[in-house]
Amino acid sequence: MKIYTCKLMIFLWVIGGLLVAGCERKEVMEYEGVDGIYFDVQYGASHGNESLWARQNYTYVSFGTLEAEEADVTMKVGISGSIKDYDRPFRVEIVQDSTNAIPEEEYTGFTEEQVIKAGENHAYVTLKVFRTARLTHDTARIQFRIEPGEHFTLPFSEVGQIPGRWNDTKTQFATGGDPAVHDVFFNNILQRPLGWGANEYSSYFGTFSPAKYQYLMDVTGYTKAHFEQLGAITQGGRGTKIRQTAVTDLQRRFNLGYARLQKGDADGWEEWLLEDRGTMMWVPGISWWNEETLPEELVKKYYKPQANE
Repeated sequence: MKIYTCKLMIFLWVIGGLLVAGCERKEVMEYEGVDGIYFDVQYGASHGNESLWARQNYTYVSFGTLEAEEADVTMKVGISGSIKDYDRPFRVEIVQDSTNAIPEEEYTGFTEEQVIKAGENHAYVTLKVFRTARLTHDTARIQFRIEPGEHFTLPFSEVGQIPGRWNDTKTQFATGGDPAVHDVFFNNILQRPLGWGANEYSSYFGTFSPAKYQYLMDVTGYTKAHFEQLGAITQGGRGTKIRQTAVTDLQRRFNLGYARLQKGDADGWEEWLLEDRGTMMWVPGISWWNEETLPEELVKKYYKPQANE
């Protein structure tokens, strides 16, 4: 009995050692023995397999979907070749000609000198970006570039050359495919939330626009968090309530302007709420105008100049 117990313990010890060794093993992209380095930023559906996510040319931070005033950005840098038992420094620079973000005001915390630690096959370049007033209409951009050095070369000129990586087809922002370059874009332009529906047009709110989205939040007290949850809008009649609140308010504004126009005040239309493109703000349920109506059309229809004009 003792002999069997001893053999069992030895067997488990050997197997356990193999499992531990397997867990600690790190692999790198083999590329003809070259110690190369490249941006290996990946993202995708949270329920997906991270190892299969596409490599991305850019990172986008949308403050238009966040309540926060700042956000952390993390960019993974991968290597090819072999893992070393010593630290290997490398350098990342900001490409000024392709960057319009304002240092210290719109981003901070970036360090040019980086390092692949001993025994590691990657590192993370980090920084913090901030929401600013201009980002309501403008998009900030920071372009980062890895510099070749003593320990690493830049062997990949195209994404397709990186073993085991494929490039995503996202085209919201125009970028190149150089794996030594990565762009970070961020703005505070409101994006169509999940609660708006499957496309730009919603039976509750009409066609999406950042101005209309902000108006609906202002007039109802609902937040981005509410609109980002589909159930928060579609369940319990909330969407109908939001729409009716907007209808009541927009028609109230129209009535104020209409009354001034009837009294001969040609500027009465200033009571009305407009989209950024100059058309009347509209939601389903308003029949006096539509999404394409210009205020001057209504002024022409309802303005009654006084006899002495």
